[in-house]
Parts: sequence; structure tokens; C-alpha cells
Amino acid sequence: MKITVSSIVIAGLLLTPVHFLSTEQPVSAQTVSNYDAAVKQGEKVKAITSSLNTSINQGIIKKVNIDYDLLLPEVKKLEESIGKVSGSTNRKKLEATYLVPAKVTIERVIYEVSQYRLMLLLLDWRYGIGPDAAEYENMMLKLERLKERAAHIKQTGGYKELPPAINAELRKIEAEIQGFIVDFRVDEYNRAMNAGNLAQMNEIYDHLTKQVKLAQQRIGKVSGSKNRQKLNDEHVVPAKVIIERSIYEISQYRLLNVISNHIAKGDIESAKQGLGTLERLKERAVKIKEAGGYAPLPQSIQQNLKAKEDSVLAQIKDSEVISIN
Repeated sequence: MKITVSSIVIAGLLLTPVHFLSTEQPVSAQTVSNYDAAVKQGEKVKAITSSLNTSINQGIIKKVNIDYDLLLPEVKKLEESIGKVSGSTNRKKLEATYLVPAKVTIERVIYEVSQYRLMLLLLDWRYGIGPDAAEYENMMLKLERLKERAAHIKQTGGYKELPPAINAELRKIEAEIQGFIVDFRVDEYNRAMNAGNLAQMNEIYDHLTKQVKLAQQRIGKVSGSKNRQKLNDEHVVPAKVIIERSIYEISQYRLLNVISNHIAKGDIESAKQGLGTLERLKERAVKIKEAGGYAPLPQSIQQNLKAKEDSVLAQIKDSEVISIN
């Protein structure tokens, strides 16, 4: 398949328009000097391109990232040098010899380098003063888009697949970051739980369970069973424990809100049916803690649930009295 250089790279490295000189004009010393300068710059670009290709073939994304940075400004200089050369034939020859191979190599790894740099930023946030978990989650959505573009550009451009080691390293870093996101959500959930704040626990719960599922998916793409087990033990297992420890209390809280809505709509029969389900949830909450050996939740949570249930029962009673009268 013929390799093409897409507009993605070309847009970032535009050629400076030049006037085509007549081939009938005598060759000046300046013309020769411009050609030689372009060749000299081309040889420099060729050497860096070779170094980048070596790093790619070695499958070391860290080295690829460094060589990529070295190549970009030199390619820009080469474009400027070629633009000063007289004669379209000369320019096309220089482009084919030096410029096109460099751009092909750049485009072949552009989205892997972008993924790597985005994840380095997220790692910096993790160990410094970074944003909240929601911002991390948004950045991971951006990462997914970069992964999709990486696959698309290779398919449409006919580029040779990168060594598996590059993708393996990227997926390992991705899984580690996803594990950190789970940790953030667990910390948030724990703080709300220790404060007895059921409403806040309810808000965080769905975020937490979603990120745990994503962690399992991303860890599943990491090479090596020991690596996967380590990440799973560090991030997923503690999150699952806290989820199972409180799942039935969250379910009770949500069901009580549903029952309250039934009462507000005057659907007392549905509200009463909900109370039957509530009793079964309360029984399961006790059994799962006994079976799993989970520590009981703070007493304030049970008190809040009891107060919410008492309020619902009082509303049902009041509605029945009103209907009788």
C-alpha cells in the first residue's frame, strides 16, 4: 500500500510558498548555496529520523518521545531551506529524499507520543497538586480519542504497525492512572461514609463503580499476569470491598427516595410495596456483612436511614388518614 502523509502533520509543518524560478535563468552562486544548505539540513533530518526509527524498532516509548521532539524543529528548518531552492525539480527531489521520510515517521507515531505525553501530565498531577477526580476522568476520555485516532491513521495511511512493546508500555501506564482515579473515588467515598453523609455517598457511588469497571478493563489489557494481579490488588480489590460493604445501604437510600416520590404522587399502594422491598434489603445488608466479614458502617448512617424510613412511614400514615376522612 502506498504511504501518504496526511494533513495532520502537514498542517503543523506548512511549507513557505516560494516563486518558481525559470530554468532558463543562469545558475547563481546563491542558488548553489541554497541547494547545498538544504542538503546539509536534509542530512541532519535524515540522521535524526534514523535515530527515531531505531527507537521505534526498539519499542521504547520514552526514547521515541525524545527523538520525536528533536526531529520536529529540524523538519521545519528543512522546509524553510527547501523553499529557498530554485527549481521545482530540485525542490521535489529534496522533499522526496529528506522531507517525506521524516514526515512519514512522525505521522506513524504522532498519536502514541500524544498518548504518552498526556499520561505523563496525569502522572505529574497525581504526585503534585492536581485537579479532582472528575477532571482526571475527562482527560481519560481524551486518551480514548487519541487511541482511536492512532488506529485510524495507521489504517488510512498504510503505516507499518508499531512494535507491541510500545503499546504494552502505554497500556500499563494507562492502567496505573486508572487505578489512581479509582483510589481518588474511594477516598471521596470513605470521607462521605465516615461523615455519615448518605446523600454524598449516593452521589459518588455511581462514579466509583463506573471507574472500577474501567480499571478492570484497562488492567485486562496490561501484559503479564503478575502485572495485572498487582494492579488489581492495589486498586480494584479495596474499591470492591468498600462497594460491597455499603451497597445495600445505598440501595435502601435510593429506594426510600423512590417511595417518597410515590407518596408525593399519591400512589400509596406502590409506596407500601416498596416498604416490603426495603425490609428485604435490610436483611441482605446484615447477611452480606456477616458473610464477607465487613466492618459495620458508622452508626450515623443507620440512624439516617432509620430517620428517613420513619419519615416515609409517617407520610404513608398521614395519607391514609386523609383518604379515610
